[in-house]
Amino acid sequence: MRLSLLGISISLFGIALILTSSGSATALGLGVSFLGLIVSLIACFRGEHKA
Repeated sequence: MRLSLLGISISLFGIALILTSSGSATALGLGVSFLGLIVSLIACFRGEHKA
């Protein structure tokens, strides 16, 4: 559960970077969002839904 929440928060941070920046920082925001997506997917496949 904590790992999937970490992934979601990383994704939201990346989206905030995209919205507030321009130029090459947008690519950085996309990378951060993609990293958060991967962390969330890993949490789903590891079965961390149990509290």
